[in-house]
Amino acid sequence: MADFFDFTSSQTIQFKEFSLNHLIPLFLVILGVFVIFYFKDVLRESKHEKTIRYTMAITAIALEVSVQVWQAAHGQWNFAESLPLHLCRLTSYLAIISMLTKNEKIFRVAYFWSLAGVVSVMFPDISHGPDRYRYYHFMISHMLFFYMYMYMLFVLRMRLDFKAFKKSFIILFVLVVGFIIPINNIFDMNYMYLLEPGDTPFTIFYGNGYFLYVLGCITLTMIVMVLWYLPIHFYNKKRQKENH
Repeated sequence: MADFFDFTSSQTIQFKEFSLNHLIPLFLVILGVFVIFYFKDVLRESKHEKTIRYTMAITAIALEVSVQVWQAAHGQWNFAESLPLHLCRLTSYLAIISMLTKNEKIFRVAYFWSLAGVVSVMFPDISHGPDRYRYYHFMISHMLFFYMYMYMLFVLRMRLDFKAFKKSFIILFVLVVGFIIPINNIFDMNYMYLLEPGDTPFTIFYGNGYFLYVLGCITLTMIVMVLWYLPIHFYNKKRQKENH
């Protein structure tokens, strides 16, 4: 059991992309969203709705605390890495706040960053296999914060529109260009993988100079955000037609 919490991955069982241990979390992403959507009315009207919502948020907090305790136990914790400056960690923190407070303003900004959870499950930057704690923490924490945004969208019926998308787009761009990139270069950090790609899709831009790498990363992120907005756009248009 002690090996389960090892900081390093085992030599015999390592994570492999699109193996069964990768396909299962991908399937669970789809299944979880389906369940939330299918039972949205039941969940909304349930006397336990608040308990369900709080449980999801508190579980996300527990996962975040557990990984930092795990890092500290292995002498690997540091303040800089614990900051919510990676997109997934930032988006998860905002999801927790929104779920606990039903803050629609935060949701309207952070929703368009939530696909990062799915992208991280699709292209996980880990080597730990299912015999290690880190594998389960990584997969569950990324799936959970995505579920929380789906919960707020379908169960709490929080509203999204082009104005929310535009605000989200601008805030992320300003955050990246005005804060994350300077921080990365000054302190040699790799927030949002904007210094080097790790095992992320940003690898396709790596090796052609730093400027082209960052430009490619920002462009891809913005394209993904636009694609993530399109279902909202068409859904809102459909609702407008039905209301007329």
